[in-house]
Amino acid sequence: MAEMQRAYAEAMKNPETAKKVQEQMAQMQGMMKNPMVQQQMQAMNNMVANPEMQKRIASLKDDPAFADFFDDLRKNGPGAMMKWANDREFLQRLNDALGGEEAIRAAAGGVAPPEAMSAPAAAAPTPEVETLHDAARYGDVEAVEDFIAVGKNINARDSSSRTPIHYAIAFGKGDAGEEIFNLLLEAGADLTATDEKKNTPLHYACGYGKPFAVRALLDKGCDKQAKNGTGKAPIDLVKLEPKNPINNDSELIAKLEI
Repeated sequence: MAEMQRAYAEAMKNPETAKKVQEQMAQMQGMMKNPMVQQQMQAMNNMVANPEMQKRIASLKDDPAFADFFDDLRKNGPGAMMKWANDREFLQRLNDALGGEEAIRAAAGGVAPPEAMSAPAAAAPTPEVETLHDAARYGDVEAVEDFIAVGKNINARDSSSRTPIHYAIAFGKGDAGEEIFNLLLEAGADLTATDEKKNTPLHYACGYGKPFAVRALLDKGCDKQAKNGTGKAPIDLVKLEPKNPINNDSELIAKLEI
């Protein structure tokens, strides 16, 4: 929770962010008049006050699978929480990381927080794809092919030092995600590149539970002993989350063992 508090304090230094937060807080105050929302907030307060749950939440800041969440929170304050609360894929990942529904229910005082009482989401606007990072994030295979063909830097860095292949692993979904990963791999992506927390693509593949990427990166000779900024090797990120699908692949686990 200290990590979230620091992120909030940093975000509030930006006048535009502070204004957004004030508007969002006013909206939330109105929502708090709803008994169901009050129940939800009480359950959430119980959960985050639970010592065991605090340890689990603190461990997430070292997991590349939650890097975007903490980055967003640091930049945009509590308003970011509202956005992530409507991301079903993220919520499922968070649910698994916190020990599953039963663990969360117990930490919340025996009451499972009800589903968010949010208005139906508006249709998402078509994302703008201007960089390889964008193309990898949104699964735009054609754009990735075009960017590679015209010589765009496949190892360009974002503000957190992540390269497009980090994005392909983190955001890739289904066949498109795997195809983009392979395109970047074949184009010569730097497999030793690290983000600002010293996570390599192999750390990402392990943290995000992408067996196909782990297998391909190991076949390319990626260093399975590489340590990130908190001293964790790729396999340590697999073991952080019991429900990580890589844990079910004994052959892959054996290859990752140091």
